[in-house]
Amino acid sequence: MKATKLIMAAAFLAVIGTVSIAGPLVKDREFSENENRYLAEKPKFSADNLLSGKYQEGLENYLNDQIVFRDQWITGKTAIQKLCGDTDIGGAYVGSEGYDFEKILPEDVDEELLQRNTEYVAEFLDGCAKKMDASRLSFMLVPTSGLILEDRLPAHARLFDQDACITSVGETIKSGQFLDVRSVLRAHAQEEIYYHTDHHWTVNGAFLAYEEWCRATGHTVLGEESYQKTEVTDQFRGSLYSKILDYDSVYDRIWKMEPKEPLPAVTVIADGKDIGGIYQQEKLLEKDKYLYFFGGNYGEVQICRETGSASAHPENLLVIKDSFANSFVPFLTENYDHIDMLDLRYYNGSISAYMEEHSITDVLILYNISNFISDKNIYKLCQG
Repeated sequence: MKATKLIMAAAFLAVIGTVSIAGPLVKDREFSENENRYLAEKPKFSADNLLSGKYQEGLENYLNDQIVFRDQWITGKTAIQKLCGDTDIGGAYVGSEGYDFEKILPEDVDEELLQRNTEYVAEFLDGCAKKMDASRLSFMLVPTSGLILEDRLPAHARLFDQDACITSVGETIKSGQFLDVRSVLRAHAQEEIYYHTDHHWTVNGAFLAYEEWCRATGHTVLGEESYQKTEVTDQFRGSLYSKILDYDSVYDRIWKMEPKEPLPAVTVIADGKDIGGIYQQEKLLEKDKYLYFFGGNYGEVQICRETGSASAHPENLLVIKDSFANSFVPFLTENYDHIDMLDLRYYNGSISAYMEEHSITDVLILYNISNFISDKNIYKLCQG
């Protein structure tokens, strides 16, 4: 313990010395690629800001964000914490076998918001069931890696009760099909179904869920042997790495899976712009390589088979989604001529009007449970 205190004291003195000398010489950074966010700018001084406390708060954020060699200091701090046996670092848990986990505590769950979001989805699906076959409506709530890979969590890690949340939501949904993928993911927990350093599931996990969706909705299950699996990078460190900044973190692999029998080409329009396809090769050169799937999140994405390749009886799917859908939806291009994806964080139009305008025949709502319990935009399902 005494040695640890000496190490921490020495590190603190090193930080103070380096910042004092190098700080004034280094230009402020606008964006942190590691943390995938814009950094605080120097606050503007005014008497009003000073009296209200906004200036002091802005200055504190600015100094925290713009400290010279910030990423290196965080990496060093993480190394010291790990040396001391700490597994709760940077708002995430460091588990075994190279896995990091989101830290979402029971007290982080807004029970009222969760109840409202559940009721919004139930109301929306009830309304859809009055206009279309209920068998064409589905809702998938994806667990986080902390539930499925709980044997790799550090000892004494505290997480909110995902099982109870998912079960409760499922019991509330009366129209359409509630797709519970917990069992199939648990059955494959020893495979790479979640990234080690990112909160998303891998293509492996998404494919398992896709097969469950096929069974529930009456679509043909082709099996993994019908796909060509291609590794596109082995150098991915994701959102959880950005929290912890552990120099010893593993690198994850990203794959894509495409049918061995080629499908007709598709056009992908994201917020009115043709982005050239589902897979964005240039994003593999960036830090957040999960952007390989569609290039990120948009309010509206339309995926259409090229003219002349559509079926005689077109079916149009609407996906209400978060980012977990980005690696899931590519599989759905086998099943539909036209897929529309709406992300309620960025889309503000009437969902019912959109469905009518685009002749929607099928609906899938797909959320990760951690996003579902905190998203304040789901009310938009029932607007207009």
